Amino acid sequence: MGFKVGVTSGLYYIARAEELGTMVRKLGYTLTRGTSAMELALDVPHEITETEGEEMRHIAKKQGVDLLLHGSLTIPMCIPERSDWRDAQDHMEKSVRSAVYAGCKYVNFHSCLNIWLELMTYTSRKLTMSFCDHEGRFISKILKESEDLREWFVRERWSEYAGDVLSRIEHQRISARMSAERGEVYVSEKRRELAEEISKKQQALVEKLSKGEISKAEAEKKMKLLDDKRKEREKEIIKKASEEQSKLVEKYFKDAIREKLRKGEKWESEELRAVVGIIDGYHIMAHYMFYTKDPIWVEMTKYYKDVMEKYKLDYNNKNWLDEAWKKAEEENDRKFKEFFYGVVGAKFLEGHIKRLLEWMEGDLIHKELKGKPELIENAKKLQIAIETPDARDPAHAGLYLIWHPAQIYVAVKMIRKNLKTNRVWMLQDFEHAATQGIDPIKEMEKIIKIIPDFGELTIAVHSNAPNPGHSHLPLEIGDVRIYKLLYYLMVTGFGKKQTVYLIYERGGGDDPFKQSVEVLKLCVKYLERNVHPDDLPPEFFGVKGLIAGDINRQRQIIEDHLTEPLKDLLEVPEEEWGFLSSAAQRKGKLKEWEKGKWR
Repeated sequence: MGFKVGVTSGLYYIARAEELGTMVRKLGYTLTRGTSAMELALDVPHEITETEGEEMRHIAKKQGVDLLLHGSLTIPMCIPERSDWRDAQDHMEKSVRSAVYAGCKYVNFHSCLNIWLELMTYTSRKLTMSFCDHEGRFISKILKESEDLREWFVRERWSEYAGDVLSRIEHQRISARMSAERGEVYVSEKRRELAEEISKKQQALVEKLSKGEISKAEAEKKMKLLDDKRKEREKEIIKKASEEQSKLVEKYFKDAIREKLRKGEKWESEELRAVVGIIDGYHIMAHYMFYTKDPIWVEMTKYYKDVMEKYKLDYNNKNWLDEAWKKAEEENDRKFKEFFYGVVGAKFLEGHIKRLLEWMEGDLIHKELKGKPELIENAKKLQIAIETPDARDPAHAGLYLIWHPAQIYVAVKMIRKNLKTNRVWMLQDFEHAATQGIDPIKEMEKIIKIIPDFGELTIAVHSNAPNPGHSHLPLEIGDVRIYKLLYYLMVTGFGKKQTVYLIYERGGGDDPFKQSVEVLKLCVKYLERNVHPDDLPPEFFGVKGLIAGDINRQRQIIEDHLTEPLKDLLEVPEEEWGFLSSAAQRKGKLKEWEKGKWR
């Protein structure tokens, strides 16, 4: 239990530096920073081979350091599309494999890389999509599981998906049935009945005319009226048949779709041509969570009480979610959509991690690593961390699928509970949180009041200063912001029950680290003493203790330059070299005298 300080290696594709060209080089470079842990970043998910991993484990063991791994940065997690889900899972498995080979304590992944689905353009998307649930299964699975979801889908989405759900033969059967009941056959039958009725009336007129009961002119007039009536009645028949046929079209298609979904039968096409776009995958999943009162949904609503009160959450109203979405659209309400995307994103995280753990505890250990006890042990001990994502475009700050620390907390908490595992954690990155448009310190002040175990579920912190510009600047002595954030984590359990890591995430420049490691070691010193941020001593600010040498040196330089205002006013060499340097001047030792001030 306790704290360990570490640094990140950086990425070759960003720095283009030789020392980051391979994983062993990254490790060697990071070892020079004097920390007890190092988080190595993958440029590609399969960067660590089994051979290279053996060398890395040997180095780490000899040096007595903990290795940590930042997983692939190109994982399209939380996307409701099967090929994206498959690729995300593939990158996660490759990243885990790299971590196992290197003997890392944890592998961390960004909670998502994508912005709200309604903001995604068609430029980089496929023309067709295959929607999936949180576990990567085609959506027909959850439509079979939930009757309420089926009824919503049939009621609200039947016309958009009829061509995908029903086969050509099923379409033909419905068309034939409609034709028989209210189509051409029906119209022909009604017209025949009408013709017989008119014919009888015309025959009666003819008989009356032959008996002289009516005149020829009167008979012709009545014949014309009967003919006009026939034409009018025919129009009414066609119109009524058309209206009823429209109703039957909807009824028969809905009945056919409902029955097919209930049975879980294969769709005509799983490459969907839905005009509503990829966001419909989230609407389907959100309705599934709402109708089933999914534990993640219920838990997330607790942290959006104000939103739920505004929209009057009502599980008895089957149309509540549609009505709430419509209201949010009309009012352009970001807060409701933050909840909407966050809760569905959390469910997709659960599905990804469920499948990942099943693979780790199944095929990875029992097939790939069979006969390799050290690697099997690494796989059993490996932890998974979910990191706050950064907003890579300031225009999308706060518009990522799942990004807020409270959202990720709910996801991790419920994943641990639902999957019955203690291998999943949060990794806080307050600089990333700042890029999303929030003040991390103010947010943490709120969080520690409502989430008392927030820090307990955190395994590591990327401890950079919370700069919205995502600058990765070196840490500065005396930066109370960093200590405050770490202190807030500590009072909610950070480092109380397991070893946790304070990681400086390096930036660029000639010296990307500078005093960053010393700053974090100072933070650990006072965290371990449970010092409140308001009670930090002078040493934390660099004016006493081991790091105060710079202050003393600066004071000496100031004293050495006290006489500089007298330059050019005196004609004696003492103005430059001091009042005790005459002997040094006579002997030609002025340079040696100048150097002496550093002794």
